[in-house]
Amino acid sequence: MKEYMTIGEIAAIFNMDVQLLRHYDAKGLLVPAQRNEETGWRMYRFDQIYRLATIRYLRKLGYSLHKIDVFLRAQDMSGTIRTLQEQSALLRRKTDELLRTDRIIQGKLEFIQREMRKGTAKEPFIRSFPERNYVPIGAETALFTHELFYFYPTVGFYNGEAKQFGAYLYDDTCNLDLSDELKAAGISKIPAGRYLCGYHAGVYADIHQSIDALLKGGGNLQMDHTVVTINIVDQFLEANQSSYLTELQIRILE
Repeated sequence: MKEYMTIGEIAAIFNMDVQLLRHYDAKGLLVPAQRNEETGWRMYRFDQIYRLATIRYLRKLGYSLHKIDVFLRAQDMSGTIRTLQEQSALLRRKTDELLRTDRIIQGKLEFIQREMRKGTAKEPFIRSFPERNYVPIGAETALFTHELFYFYPTVGFYNGEAKQFGAYLYDDTCNLDLSDELKAAGISKIPAGRYLCGYHAGVYADIHQSIDALLKGGGNLQMDHTVVTINIVDQFLEANQSSYLTELQIRILE
């Protein structure tokens, strides 16, 4: 084996792009043993392959380039074991978080598919619900920066022109997937009972028209002043706003 190798040769051994080797050089992680000042060609000693293998190994373990630099500068067996233990613990935490996120995604898919199978009745209808949970978020603008907005259906509470929003926990198992921080923020309840229901199809700006139509469809029923709205098809599923689908629910006062 040659004592020195070009950047192309060493890249070929690891089946990697030479640009990545140039990046490692710029970061000081893998500086070529020789460099032709006129042509800029990089030449690596054969034994630098071991350092590159270590860098690749640490990248596969999820180390950042900064952490790799620290590792390589202070590498000894006791330190290596300690940092590997720390990285293992970090990976387990990330794995738990990914599994939790996957459970949330699977649950949301089941919710959407279940609701879509029920059809979209054009006339008002009555549904009975048990007590349901949601996490209050607040005004509409607060939705977009809240973690739960991206994982759970949005529930809205319309009372005249006033409106508040939250994350709809469509199943008891949702509570198991909430972080301790979000659980501490508090879970609120949507009252159990019979609800006059209907659907709003299209942009949210027109939802009051559908709410007014539902209220008229209730006839002489005594109903709560608050209209509950639950997003079924939203911007995360459909780019065309005219295809959005929201269920409207008004509790019947017995």
